Amino acid sequence: MATSIAPAENPVIKAAGGIIQRSSERGEEVLVVFRKQERDWTLPKGEVKDGESFQEAALREVEQETGCECQLGSYLGTISYSDNGVPKVVMFWKMSVLQEKSMPDRKEIGEAAWMQVPAAIQKLSHSQEKALLSHLGTAPRLAQPGPELQQQVPQQQASMPQSQQPHLDSVPQPPRPRRKASLEDQRVLARLLREAQAFRVELAFLERRSGLNDKSWAAAAHDQIDNVMRCLDSNDIEGGLVCLNAAQRFAVYGLNKSELATRAAILREEALKISSWQGHAMETLLSVPDEQITVDRLTDAMKLRDEFSTNQYYRTRLAGDHLRILLIICALAVVALLPFLLLQGPVRMVAPVLLFGLLGSSFSAAHSLMTGKNDTMVPNVVIMLTPVLFGAVAGLAGFAVHEYLVARFSHGPTYMSALFALSFLFGMAGQRLLARFAITKRRKRAKA
Repeated sequence: MATSIAPAENPVIKAAGGIIQRSSERGEEVLVVFRKQERDWTLPKGEVKDGESFQEAALREVEQETGCECQLGSYLGTISYSDNGVPKVVMFWKMSVLQEKSMPDRKEIGEAAWMQVPAAIQKLSHSQEKALLSHLGTAPRLAQPGPELQQQVPQQQASMPQSQQPHLDSVPQPPRPRRKASLEDQRVLARLLREAQAFRVELAFLERRSGLNDKSWAAAAHDQIDNVMRCLDSNDIEGGLVCLNAAQRFAVYGLNKSELATRAAILREEALKISSWQGHAMETLLSVPDEQITVDRLTDAMKLRDEFSTNQYYRTRLAGDHLRILLIICALAVVALLPFLLLQGPVRMVAPVLLFGLLGSSFSAAHSLMTGKNDTMVPNVVIMLTPVLFGAVAGLAGFAVHEYLVARFSHGPTYMSALFALSFLFGMAGQRLLARFAITKRRKRAKA
């Protein structure tokens, strides 16, 4: 069935799973499982055994965890994370049920439940699986999943002829609508186009120079470059970057030994600049003498680097969007609170106190975004704004403290600057407190 066999010795844990679909009276449903030991809801998946293909592992694990004998469909994508300090990569396929039996794995799996897609997204415990499932209906089909998997296996296995690669069924997807690009996006798109065009020339040179009879790696790289152009047509920057990175990894199969050693030296230097687990995993992959550098080690290291770069780009874009939202919220708050200044008495001070509390909480949120301390990858504005609004309300506590101190220790005039400073500080503290509490909860949940 499969062409890509997981190597027996590899510093990266390989796993595979499936998203099982069926049509019911309620609509499209998917199957999710509850793991007893981890106390979480996940998509069915498991580790690839020695000598086993990713596709075989996916079908086996799905049947073990759900009791469903399935037919393999289209390749959907990959997620990766750290499992006790070791990088783990999980590949997912779309599947359809051939025969539904009783669930055999009762020790690990407590329940397997059919749910509509929105309910399943809410039920899943891990954000990457939520994202994968949310893109199920819109993700473009990977036309050549065989070579995409071959970047993670030894070179002799990556040279399988195209005719022997498995055919994976998929449902045709509608073309992505073109969206209007901003000036910043236009610059990034232009740079991406230049890099893709330059790499196409480099790829042609490697293909002509290669002495290998099988050049499926070059065909796969050309396919990915074509995908880059399709992404550029729809202004999909992230999709274009992912496809260009994949094409560059395929091209590694066209390098000679000297070039492999040079590329490994460059990746070692890049790994030193990556402070996350990806950098440590890259150093582990490349911690062998240059003569022992293999294509699969190099492509695994490149994939980890590309994943880190893509995540950083995503975080930067997300932080920019959230900063713009914070500026808009502050501007709207100034306009909305102006009428309160026309009131008389103590209630007149509520407006500036709330405003300075909001400014303090917004300042704290902006600082977290710009320094990268906000580790959430969920592009949810409500999650980002809730601590900000809580901090604005916390500014009222600063007002209460100020009034108490004035009544208790001072009999002179009230200094508005002190009141506003307290509101600002209480707004910062309120936002930071709620944000820290939320991050701690997420970390505990991830460890569980």
